[in-house]
Amino acid sequence: MNTVMFDAFKWLKERLADTDKTTQTILRILAAVFGGYALTSSMLAALVLLLPWAKADALFFSVLFPPLFYTGALLWAFAAPTAQRAWRNLLVVTFSCGFLALVADWVR
Repeated sequence: MNTVMFDAFKWLKERLADTDKTTQTILRILAAVFGGYALTSSMLAALVLLLPWAKADALFFSVLFPPLFYTGALLWAFAAPTAQRAWRNLLVVTFSCGFLALVADWVR
């Protein structure tokens, strides 16, 4: 199973490395829009669950941050050297924040 997944990622890496500028730009736009949305959602969930306040207070306070998170994700997607690295970075941070939110909910 691991070799199949490794081969699939290797094939995808080779395909993405050989793309032209237009495809790279489209991939960055998709990373910015969808990856930014996922990143913002997971960061907001982690923030709400990690704040030591009452749930209503934490929710009202955390509503201020999604525009900052999403703007940061947009800039991050276009500042990365390649579209592949933009996707990878956004997904790593998204899964990390999601895992942090799950652990915080489990501990609570």
